[in-house]
Amino acid sequence: MTSISPDTALLITAAGLSRRMGGGVKKEFRFIKGKPVLCLCLETFVKTGLFSSVVITMQPEDFEEARFLLNSCPGGKDVVLVPGGGTRQQSVCKGLLYLKKDNPEWVMIHDGARPWVTPDLIHSIYEGMKKYGACVSVVQAHEAMKEMGSGDIINAHLSRTAVLAAQTPQAFRYAEILKAHERAAEEQVSTVDDTDLYHRYIGAVHTVPGDPGNRKITFNHDMENHMRIGFGWDIHRLVPGRPLVIGGVVIPFDKGEEGHSDGDALIHAVIDALLGASCLGDIGTHFPPSDPDLKDISSLVLLRKTAALVRDEGFSLGNIDCTVILEKPKLSPYMQSLKAALAKVLECPAGHISVKAKTREGLDAAGEGRAVEAHAVVLLFK
Repeated sequence: MTSISPDTALLITAAGLSRRMGGGVKKEFRFIKGKPVLCLCLETFVKTGLFSSVVITMQPEDFEEARFLLNSCPGGKDVVLVPGGGTRQQSVCKGLLYLKKDNPEWVMIHDGARPWVTPDLIHSIYEGMKKYGACVSVVQAHEAMKEMGSGDIINAHLSRTAVLAAQTPQAFRYAEILKAHERAAEEQVSTVDDTDLYHRYIGAVHTVPGDPGNRKITFNHDMENHMRIGFGWDIHRLVPGRPLVIGGVVIPFDKGEEGHSDGDALIHAVIDALLGASCLGDIGTHFPPSDPDLKDISSLVLLRKTAALVRDEGFSLGNIDCTVILEKPKLSPYMQSLKAALAKVLECPAGHISVKAKTREGLDAAGEGRAVEAHAVVLLFK
């Protein structure tokens, strides 16, 4: 059984821009089997009980969303977010400098985009670190390795037994890897990873067998997940004597939606989009208008139940784009409240939800003020 050191820090790097993922949501914020990549990564380390503190480097503009996601992860509330640099090397150096105030004896450095790291691998590297001062896991190359010369010409044929791929975590005596990073910064030396720096300025790095499953997410296909898109549409007649409810928010008006529930056309469109994307049927199947228990029920309740069904199928929400078609009243004063209400029930950042309002310019039932119509498009990951 590994003996736990009360003086080992964990440094996770997540300050990259995910350009090779094609933009959009940061790879560390994307979901796999219902959990953010960053949380999957963090919770594995937390479960080992080896670490006295955790620092994650990240660009400041991502702090708010990271904190939202981390608050639901084991140990996430104790994580310190540190502004990253322009390169991974600079981000690691900033993280190490932050740890200077605690001055831990040991530090383990890991890519936030490697969510499949295992406790066994962490323990193996930890033991190697304690015994040798520096340790990394490596895996054998399965392809024929070549050294390239100029003009796309092969310069040398490398032995697969001699060329190995280094993974993370990489673990070191804290004072030594900090010294290596500080010297590299002074000399403006850029290297491929932390073991390269350590070897250049300090000494030998011990290796242990790695895990081929401990892959780093670099491109979209590395996620090995299924992307699903769903579309939902709904329309409700507007009648006197009913409240106008849109997105779970009551809008002051002299008419409201006619319906068995509260008639919230926006939420009904979102529900159908979620069910469609996950191939779980439609709103009428799960919440039939013949059910007396659903009479005048808040559609937020139905949305919460739908979100649970979708999560149970292993899906996680990417984003939602909605359009409400209503001649009057104007919805602009209520947009932030609509997004906040939906985000709360769906347990996602408000930034993942878009709600737009349009009119029909006097055309058809919605344009004549006799109905409210809503469209929703949902992106799910599995």
